[in-house]
Amino acid sequence: MPPRIEKLSVKNLRSIGNERVTIRFPETGALVLLGENNAGKSNITRALDFLFGDYWPGTRRLEDHDFHGRDSDGIAVEIGASVSGIACPYCSGGRAEYFRWIYDTQDTGPDGNPVTYRFTCSNAHCTRSWPNNVMRSALAAAVLDADRRLDYQLSYASKYTLLSKLMHRFHERLLHDPKRKAQLAAIFGGLLNEFGAVPEFANFKKLLADTAEEFGQNLPYRLDVDFSAYDPSNFFRSLRIHPSLDGEVRSFDELGTGQSQVLALAFAYAYAMAYGQSEGTVLVIDEPEANLHPLAQQWLATRLSRLAAPGLQVVVTTHSPHFVDLAKPENLVMVRKSEDGATQVVQRSLDDLTTNLIERGADPVRTQPETVGPFYAAGATTEIVSGLFARRCVLVEGRTESLALPELFRTRGLDVLKEGIAVIPVEGIGNIAKWHRLYTALGIECFCIFDTDSDKGSDEHLLAKRMDIAMALGRETDPGEPAVILGEPLYVGDRYATFEPNFEGGMEALFGDAWKRLHDEAVSSVGESKPLRARYAAQRIGDFMTGNAGGRIDALIRAIRGQGPADGPGDDKPDDPLSDRPWESGDPNPWDADEPPFPWDADEPPF
Repeated sequence: MPPRIEKLSVKNLRSIGNERVTIRFPETGALVLLGENNAGKSNITRALDFLFGDYWPGTRRLEDHDFHGRDSDGIAVEIGASVSGIACPYCSGGRAEYFRWIYDTQDTGPDGNPVTYRFTCSNAHCTRSWPNNVMRSALAAAVLDADRRLDYQLSYASKYTLLSKLMHRFHERLLHDPKRKAQLAAIFGGLLNEFGAVPEFANFKKLLADTAEEFGQNLPYRLDVDFSAYDPSNFFRSLRIHPSLDGEVRSFDELGTGQSQVLALAFAYAYAMAYGQSEGTVLVIDEPEANLHPLAQQWLATRLSRLAAPGLQVVVTTHSPHFVDLAKPENLVMVRKSEDGATQVVQRSLDDLTTNLIERGADPVRTQPETVGPFYAAGATTEIVSGLFARRCVLVEGRTESLALPELFRTRGLDVLKEGIAVIPVEGIGNIAKWHRLYTALGIECFCIFDTDSDKGSDEHLLAKRMDIAMALGRETDPGEPAVILGEPLYVGDRYATFEPNFEGGMEALFGDAWKRLHDEAVSSVGESKPLRARYAAQRIGDFMTGNAGGRIDALIRAIRGQGPADGPGDDKPDDPLSDRPWESGDPNPWDADEPPFPWDADEPPF
């Protein structure tokens, strides 16, 4: 089994505070970190680079801004990794289980070094804890980011770049066979003889040696001609990887950054397939969508899913829904900042996610760990996946609501894009509960808006769908009933709202002839499309947003923002900032760490 990371733990590094962030690496597929800008995704990958990147961890030095809160005097930075597949070089049969790196300016060694870098062996009788170069090189992180793209990884910038590792592997294979090694030495000797047979060259070489000796007087050094480039056993130092076009060699400078990213991924995959059975590589790809147009992003995302191979673990940070694979929800790490500015994460195992979905009303027979991923992937759209990047999601039935509601909100001062709120069409009322459960399980706050459908009579099928929403919201009664009983065209409740009997009917009841006139007028501008006509009317209805109509939209906006109102058509009830945050009103908060990440978090570490 090749070396691999099983779990990563980070504490007090930049935006990551004293509440430790823990990430589990999936058995298959890429680990995907997603969240808003400045949420802390890059600080998680930076921790990987500290432990397994180019530089020896013991020589790392931090600046004040590397400490959470810039408090280098009061806290220690801790990074740890649970690993497998790395043999202990100090004992028989032992395996490295943990690597731990601590930077503490208040606890330095005799030499003043604030770094403590240790490992734990699985062999209880092993007394060694100092990692060596053999262990360190068994698992290396290759980072592809804005500063280290293709031209870095395909260079000899350090011994840890992909090209350096590849060439050293090739060199080992080249000289492994004694017979081949002797043949290469004979070839090299023949080459030297051929060079020496050229009179002008032989004369130059003699003059160079004699002149250097004369000029150098008593100095021990002389000048000689270097033939190492022609030594077949040293060819690995001369090999280069280069881009080509129509059979002609090109410069990396001629490539766009998007092209460089794609070719670097191709190289990493080829390397992992060729040597992945014997060594471990962690490929960290920061925003693979950068500099690629949407179709190219989608194309690259389909290839990226194939990258994870024996010996290659892939970590992706992204702001693009194309790189989020809901077929593997256990691979997703939701990253955000808490109210105090510290990075938090939510990552669900398949068993944990399944339990959470069932607790929120999912069918326990059909909801199984092996079916959860395929079920959600089959129903996902780009808009639905984009909701995972939002601060808050508003789930609506279709395109009409998703196009019109943001325009209505804008007339009352809510810019959903500015506030990070996604209004997402889920393709029908029957899918609202489904996506509410997943978003909530992953820590995304949700608000649901749907029709009462009272004009369709006592339809048992529609009632079942509304009751499914009720279970997702933790309610016991039909959430469509209050609007029908009260005759309220827009009923705003706790974490949900309804239109009576539907969106069009609710708008006409709220705004009267003004809505109908604008809706009809839209035909000449946007055609017969119902969603486009609704958006047209919503963009122009601001002048009629008075009285009850304006009050109801304001009440809806407050509820979406999490500021109330509660359970009723009136908007005179006190604000409740926790009204749409179920984990703050009884359920556990998915952003809270619920387990110590490593055995060495105990008071007595194992070393």
